[in-house]
Amino acid sequence: MVSLAGAQGAFDLVAHLARSYVLPATPVRPATLPSPSVGDIAVSYVGHATVLIQLAGVNILTDPVYSSRLILPKRLVEPGIPMERLPPLDLVLVSHGHMDHLDVPTHQRLPNEAIAVCARNLADLLEPCGYRRVVELSWGETFTYKDVTIRSVPVRHWGTRALIPDDRGYTGYVIESAAGTVFFPGDTAYFPGFREYGRQFPIDVALLPIGAYSPPAFRRVHMNPEDALQAFVDLRARFLVPIHWGTFAVSYEPIDEPPRWLHALAAANDLADRVVILKHGASRVVQAGR
Repeated sequence: MVSLAGAQGAFDLVAHLARSYVLPATPVRPATLPSPSVGDIAVSYVGHATVLIQLAGVNILTDPVYSSRLILPKRLVEPGIPMERLPPLDLVLVSHGHMDHLDVPTHQRLPNEAIAVCARNLADLLEPCGYRRVVELSWGETFTYKDVTIRSVPVRHWGTRALIPDDRGYTGYVIESAAGTVFFPGDTAYFPGFREYGRQFPIDVALLPIGAYSPPAFRRVHMNPEDALQAFVDLRARFLVPIHWGTFAVSYEPIDEPPRWLHALAAANDLADRVVILKHGASRVVQAGR
């Protein structure tokens, strides 16, 4: 027998997800992209886990998703930077194979002059997309392009792409340069490894996921805003830029809850000046020097 609470929860979930199937995506007025100096870091929020990182003269795009639909979930907000307005890309990072992080149609449309860097066992999905090179990294391995080093580090998530386990990899990235260091974990739950990364790397910007945490079981592989703020403290980073929110309805929580919750937590912990919540299409330039 189904309880009333369970029935209500199922109804709420269906109503919540239906919003993304019916309503058109909210348009975004593209902002002017920053032109950071060689010694600064610029981050621009495209949506979900897609972020444009510009540092040391190198343009990096993370987990690019430009499609209007991911099988079922429909995009709620248009990409903050239209694809045609992206600067020439040097590197494209892919953290794992889940559909909301590795969207093959997007990779087929992106300029193929870039080098794709991905977790292990994902190259077969990216190589047909036309990149001039695809580099797989296992945990602990690095790839250097010009003056930027991409380091693969463990996170707490999972990598299966299909319903049948297919042993796809997953990873986080530490992006190191003379301009500073950016941490991009893709998807992850909170775990003690953040403290070690904080001791090991002088992180300037932490791009931390804050959505897809409800029901509670989702926190085995995702973070809520409270988890993300603790990870930020553990990482000893200068700034936190939240990602993985506001673009696709992939879990129970209200779509606008994660940034509101994070904003309140940051204010309560005297961290409001270090937590930078970017709207879709917005950018932040972090000056060099810790």
